Amino acid sequence: MVTYVKWQQPLMVDCHFDESQPFYTDSSIIIVEVLSKATRKIDETIKLLSYINLPSLQEYVLIEQDYVDVQVLRQSETWFPRHYFLGDDVTFESIDLALPVEEIYARVHNEDMIEFLKYKTAQ
Repeated sequence: MVTYVKWQQPLMVDCHFDESQPFYTDSSIIIVEVLSKATRKIDETIKLLSYINLPSLQEYVLIEQDYVDVQVLRQSETWFPRHYFLGDDVTFESIDLALPVEEIYARVHNEDMIEFLKYKTAQ
């Protein structure tokens, strides 16, 4: 059985949240999108261009759900994409958080994770 975690909205961290506008922010420091076949084109083009033009944004993160790949684009690296895979640790500099890719995908059962867990169990 394959189980997917699907998010409809991006995850954002905003250190200057305005209570008077709870459904709008233009001061996010990190935005995380989980990609799907239906949203990929928009997330990687239109949203990317919109988000990287936010002065406050430091990191834009794209997480694949059908296979293991975490892509991080950082303002400090002129939005050059860095990819992280199983066995890697990802540091989200904007929120001072480091996570193993395995932990990000802990409850996602795609083929990459199934194979990784089989290999890990066999060792």
